[in-house]
Parts: sequence; C-alpha cells; structure tokens
Amino acid sequence: MDFLSNALTSAVLAIPLFGIYVLFAVGIVVIYRASRVLNLAHGALALVPAYAFFSLAKLGVPLPLAAALGVAGGAVLGVTTEAVVVRRLRRQGPVAQTVGTIAVYGFCVAVAVKVYGSAPLLPPRLLPAGAIQVGSGSLRIAALWMFGIGAVATLASLALFRFTDLGLAMRAAADNRRAAGLMGVNPDRTTTAAWALGGALAGLAGVLVGTYGNIDAFTLGLQVLPAFVAALIGGLESLPGALVGCALVALVQAEIPALATLPVVGEAVSSVGASQLMLMVVAFIVLATRGKRLVASQGRDAGIAAAAVRKRKALSPNAERRRAIFATVLVLALIAFPFMPFVPYSLVGDAILAGYYLLVALSVVLLTGWVGQISLAQAELVGVGAFSAALAVNRLHLPVPLAIAVGATAAAVIALVLGAVALRVRGLYLAIATLVFAWMADSFLFHQDVLGIVGGSAQANVMPIGTPSLIPYFDFNSPTVVYILVLAVAIAVIYAVANIADSRTGRAFLALRGSEVGAASLGINVTRYKLIAFGLSGLIAGIAGSLIVVYQRSVEPGQFDILASLFFLGVAVVGGIESLEGAVLAAIVFAALSELFFRVHALAGFLDITSAGLLLAVLLLYPGGLSAIGPAISERAQALLERLRERRQAAAVEPEADAAAASQAGVTTASVLELAGARVNQEARKRRTARVETDPVLRASEVGVRFGGLQAVKDVSLEVRAGEIVGLIGPNGAGKTTTFNAISGLNTPTGGTVELLGADATRMDVHKRAALGVGRTFQQIQLFPQLTVFENLLVGTHLRNHSGILGHSFALPRAIRAEVAMRREVDHVVDFLNLSHVAQTPVADLPFGVLRIVELGRALVTGPKLMLLDEPASGLDTTESKRFAEVLLHVREELGLSMLLIEHDIATVTSVSDYLYVLDQGAIIAHGLPWEVQADSRVIEAYLGQPVEASA
Repeated sequence: MDFLSNALTSAVLAIPLFGIYVLFAVGIVVIYRASRVLNLAHGALALVPAYAFFSLAKLGVPLPLAAALGVAGGAVLGVTTEAVVVRRLRRQGPVAQTVGTIAVYGFCVAVAVKVYGSAPLLPPRLLPAGAIQVGSGSLRIAALWMFGIGAVATLASLALFRFTDLGLAMRAAADNRRAAGLMGVNPDRTTTAAWALGGALAGLAGVLVGTYGNIDAFTLGLQVLPAFVAALIGGLESLPGALVGCALVALVQAEIPALATLPVVGEAVSSVGASQLMLMVVAFIVLATRGKRLVASQGRDAGIAAAAVRKRKALSPNAERRRAIFATVLVLALIAFPFMPFVPYSLVGDAILAGYYLLVALSVVLLTGWVGQISLAQAELVGVGAFSAALAVNRLHLPVPLAIAVGATAAAVIALVLGAVALRVRGLYLAIATLVFAWMADSFLFHQDVLGIVGGSAQANVMPIGTPSLIPYFDFNSPTVVYILVLAVAIAVIYAVANIADSRTGRAFLALRGSEVGAASLGINVTRYKLIAFGLSGLIAGIAGSLIVVYQRSVEPGQFDILASLFFLGVAVVGGIESLEGAVLAAIVFAALSELFFRVHALAGFLDITSAGLLLAVLLLYPGGLSAIGPAISERAQALLERLRERRQAAAVEPEADAAAASQAGVTTASVLELAGARVNQEARKRRTARVETDPVLRASEVGVRFGGLQAVKDVSLEVRAGEIVGLIGPNGAGKTTTFNAISGLNTPTGGTVELLGADATRMDVHKRAALGVGRTFQQIQLFPQLTVFENLLVGTHLRNHSGILGHSFALPRAIRAEVAMRREVDHVVDFLNLSHVAQTPVADLPFGVLRIVELGRALVTGPKLMLLDEPASGLDTTESKRFAEVLLHVREELGLSMLLIEHDIATVTSVSDYLYVLDQGAIIAHGLPWEVQADSRVIEAYLGQPVEASA
C-alpha cells in the first residue's frame, strides 16, 4: 500500500518534468516537421537564452523584459543555426546536418563554460513562489505555471500547423521543397520560420528551467534529451504523440523514488544517475519498437563530407616501392624520436597524446566515416576501456598487454550492445541512442563502485615487465617506454584498419553507408556487419582508453564526458571522416593545440571552443578535411600544367582531331550501350506461339500484401521459368512494386508463398535470397556514390569471396588470393558490359544511363540465376531504352539468366519479354505471350489504351 501511495504522489510530482519536456519536445517536433532535421543543438538554444536572462537580470533589466529578450535570443540562435549551418549542409545530407548541429551545441557549451565557468549559477526567480502539499511531498506553484505554459505552447503549435497557411506551407516544404516552390511557397522562408519558433520555445524552456532551479552549462543543455525520447515516441512529427511521450517519460522518471522502496529494484534505482539509467531503458525500448526493416524507398545517404569521394589510382611498382621505403624510414624515425638529445620531455608526452587521439579518431572513422553510424558515445567507450584496464591491473594483477586486452574487450562488448540497438534504427535515431547512453554513462555507470573508482578517480598501479638487469625490461614509469608501446599499438591498428579498408569487409562497410538496401541485395548481412563495425570501433576505443590509463596511472569520469565525445568526433571530421591519413594529421594537430593551449596562459580554456569551431569550419568550408588538402593541391597543379601544355600544342593540333579526342574521352550512355553482337533476332521472338516448358526459378502463389487496412496486393500468382524474361506491367498504383518487393524480401507477404530456386523464401531475409542466386536492380538506383565503378562492382563479389575479418586485418595469403580472384571476375564483367573506359570513375560523376548499366553489372557480378529488374530503362530516352533492351537480351543469351522486370516503357518490355503478367488494382488481370496480352481487352481498357507494337 505504501508503494501505491508513493507512486500516486510521484505521478502528481511529475508535473514540473512534464511542463519542461513539453516545451522542449514541441520545439524539436516543429523544427523536424518543417526541415526534416534532428536538431541536436536544441540544448544550446535553451542554454544561451538562460545565460542571457541571467546576465540581463544581473544588469538590472526588469525580469519580464529580460525573459522576453532571452526567448528572442533563442529564436535568433535558431535562425542563425539554420541559415549558417543546416542550410549550407543540405547537399551533404541529414547526417552532415545533424553533425553540424552537434558542433553548434559543443561550441555554445564551450563558450558558456569559458565565460561563466562550470559552477552552477542561481538566477532570480521569475515564476511565483509557494507550494502545495501533495502526500509526503510538495508541488511548487512554479511547476504548475510551467505545466500551463507548456500546454499553451502545444495548443498554439497544433493550431499553427493545422489551421494556418504558414503551417501548411511548412509541411509542404518539408515533404517536397521543389514542389512547394512550384506552388509559390518559399521553402527557405518557411524553414526559417520553423527554426525561429523552435528556438523561441527552447529559449522559453531554458529561461524557465534556469529560474526554477539553476543554470549549469553541462546539465541544462542535456535536459533536452528526455524530450528527444518523448518526441521519438510520437514519431518526431506528431505533436499529440510528443505530448504522450512527455507524459510517459516524466512519469517514468518521477516514479524512481517509489521504485526505490521495492525490495529487488530499489537498490538499482536508488543510486546516483538512476534517472538517466531509466531514460536510457525507455529510449532503447522505444527505438527497438519503432525501428523498421529495410524499405525499398530508402534513399542513399553518403553521410558526412559527401564531396570527399575516393579517387585513388593504382600505383606503379616503382611508386609502391617508394611508398614502402618512405613508410619504413618514417617508422624508424618515430622509434628514434624520444632518444634524440634535442627532443624535450614534454614532446614525448605530446606524441603519446597524439597516439591516443589517433586511436580514438580511427574508431570514429571506421564507424561513422565508413559505415555511416553516428556515435556520440565514443568517449564513454574509451572510458569503459580505461576503467576496465585499471581494474585488470589492480584487482587481477595482470600485466600491461593483458590489461589492454581486457579494456579493449570490455569496450567492444558495450559497443556491441549499442550496435544491437542500431539493428533496427538508422541514422538520426541512432545518434539519439548513443547520446542518451553517453549521458547515462556519465551520470550513472562511471560512478559505480564496480569500476574501482575511489575518491573520484580510478588508479592503476602498473607494474614493470621483466627484470631491471635483464633484457627485455619495460618500466612503464618511463614516458619513453609508454611512447614506444603507444607507437607500436598505433602502427598495428593502422595496418589492420588499412587492410580492412581494401577488403571484402571494408567494402561491406562502405556499402552499408551508401545504401543498406543495395548492400542487402548483394548478399551483405546488414545486421552482422553493423555489429562487426560497432565491435571493431569499440575495440579500438577500448585500446585507446587502456593506453591512456597506463600513461596517466589514474583516470576520472570527467575525462570521458559527452563533450569529450564531441571532441573526438571533431578530430575525425577535421582530419577527413573517411580517411586514415586524415586521422593521423588531425591527431598531430590537436595534440599540438593541446600543448599550445597548455603552455600559453592566455589561451587556457579555449581548446574546446577551438575544436568545436574547427569542426564547424571543416563541415562548412572544406568537407574533405585535412586529408583532402594534398590531393586538391595536386589536382589543381596537374590541371594547371595540362592547360599550359594544351596552349603550347594548340597551334599544332587540328580542330578535327581535338573534337575526336574530346568525343572519345567523353563518358556517354551511348558509348557504354554499344555492345558488339548484341543484335538479337527479335522477329523470331515475335513469332513465338507457346511458353517454353522449363523448371520455374520463381513461383509466387497467391501472394497478398496488406498495409494496415489497405490491401495493396491480393492473390497474385506468377512464374518465371529457367531462361525466360518475364515482364510485369500495369498502370500506376497497380501494385507492381509492392509485388516485386514481396518477391525480393523488402515487403513481407500477409498471405501466399514465394518460392525462389526451389526454396521457400516467403519469410527469408533479403541477403539470404541473394545467397540463393537472386540479383536485383532498383527503380531508384542504389549504387554507392563514394566508390568508383570498379569498386561498386567489386562489392558485388561479396557472396563469392569467402575470406574473413582476420584474414583481411592481417592480409593473410588466403584473403589476398580471394581478392585477386574477385578482381579478375570484375574485370571480365567490366569488359562484357563495355565499362572499361569508366571503370575508375566515381559513379557520382557518371550520366544516368551509364549508372543503369553499372547497377546491372553489379548484380551480374554476384553470379545470379534469377535477376529482378525494377524499371531498368527508367530515365532513359527512346534510343537508350532500345539499346538497353538489347543489352538485356545479350546478357540473357550469353549467360542464360532468367529475369523478371517491371517496366513502364511498353515497347521495351514487349521487345524483350517471353511472357507478360498484367496487374491492376493489386490483382493479375491477364497473362500470356506479349502479343496475346496486347490484344486482351481488359489490358487495353485498364492500361494500354490500344495495342502497342513491339519494337524491332
């Protein structure tokens, strides 16, 4: 009975939490609905107005006016963030925009700490004083005011979106900026209005929270995290849903005192940080239940620094030899570095710090740069490694190498737990998950006795290895010994990660970043490779944490807070988020900055500001980071030399020759579609009078697909037999793509069965269907834009390359042999499809028609028996469509493949198909040979209008 009484009291006392979260959540939803950006700078939009209110009140400005000016400051900061950061990063995609808002948050917090200090400030009270007795507790009158203000803000926002032209314009611009512009809506203006409103609401929340309690730069900005979870419960777009989410989150956190009275749960929820622990549990449950399977409409997201497409050229033997010699000399110089008499003691420490930064940056590059998974908890993984290594040294008395292994393993395990959440959420949702985990680790995990933290820090009594009078002997009290250890580990990690980058595993990572749907269609197990990426990233972060505890001999939780995670993300982005070389350069730069800011007293406290500023500057001005500077200079110098050479030769070159050379160098769709021997006798095909009797490679039986109350496809049955090309046609909205996706695994049928190559595939995952021998292309091309044509095709060899992660990491002979064999296979397909002259060109630089051929080639490299082609001629003109049809016939005749294709171009589909099925309103209305279907009255009425002759 006491528990129920306490629970009811706690529910009433949740009112102030609810009022705070509503103000935050409404602003988050307003901004997301209008701009499709998850604003992780929302805490900054509350923090800055709170400090502005404090400063103005201190100057004697009347409190209502100070509050109004603070709220206005939130609106101005919101507009500035959108105009300066978000809008300029729009072309780079939502991941880059989100990282931009993270940089804004870090910058604002760092400036606030520098200006106001880290101690909490107590502003004057704005809301009425007094309290109401509720059970054994009391409810402050100010809390009721915040509840009322939150309710009014929610109702006003609902009215704005539902009943005003501005609200309608905001939603239209968010859904389709181009279409909204054609209707006379200025999408930039509506987005700016939304950010102003969201910033004002965040500012209002910040001012009220500050006057209700206190202003703390580190905690006030994080008060927005529960509101993010609440907004997620509502799907990020629903204001009523966010309202329900706020009530749920506030109730769960308010019930912690009542739960503390229970016999089993009480001990867990009565410790410091229990509120953050409960929030993380709720967030992970929400993310897991709201997560979605892969969907066919999933677009590509090249992530941060989309412009930094890899443009590598094969090195000549001499160049390879020079590179090997340079690497050897560099390593020897690094080993000799601490023994040189002119090297001061402090530089050895800086070099150790650079190695530490490098390892953490590599973990970010692997996870965020290659796989596209935003982790805002990397410092917390480093902390787990550090505390675990300290425990291994102190309690298990393990030597340094084994302690490092323990720390790395512990961080990898925690990273795998985070990865498990990532299995059902993507992109922006994952950023919230890692941010909530980071808050929990800072507030709860790093304060547990089990980590060996005593007096606010964990000590590591590192013992030497060996005997002083014998060799080898390693005394880790010596910075030189620690430097050699860090250098050896860093070289080993770089070697392993560089090998992974050019392996089957590395290509799978890049494919996941480019398009999870495209990756799965090639047989890549999305779940497995996400977990591998998280595990490897955590392992490297844990190694870094273990090394820093060996060097410092003690670590404290404050070293691994959220701002440290933002700092590590900044190191990786400044270097070049995809680049190993950039990670090395950035680590050196930031280690040098740390030394500079430590040595120069006037710069004390500016390192966090500088790192956040560098992150913003690189995102906005130079997305490729430090790693792109050298190639950019080289390309410009080469272009300049080429122009000078052309001018000198201009007089000697005939205009006709120049034109011919330019035509030959140009990459056109026609140049790729010209296939010798591709002319197939289509007249003979027209005269076919019966379907070939061969075994079916695809049999769909009474397949149905339902979305909620909508029956999209009903009792569809069709077959594709060995060696056939079968077309699936129908008017727009007939259910073709839904049927296609049910066959390929992107939709789960609600009825019927799908048989592929003799196996029941009705509930089979996409990558498992690929393993059976099913290849596919997409209506919205799902190539990987950061890779060249050759590399895109090489990803397609994933199923046929059986080497593993260990072989890739250490370049074992079996892995090398498999890589060489797969490259030869790709060479054959490149020649077969006439792609040799574009093989080393990034796909982002190619015309649309060529991309269609590249995607077809990538599917062919998988070695399929059945090809599923979703509108393969979409976007091509009449001539290109005709030639593409010839390519399909050439592929079928040469390789003996079976094909099922959707195609709106009737001339194309009838010219290549042996058999046709026609869908209308989710049901098959006709099927037969092409000439039979063309003459069918139901087809003519539903779709064709009149019979269409197959093109010769």
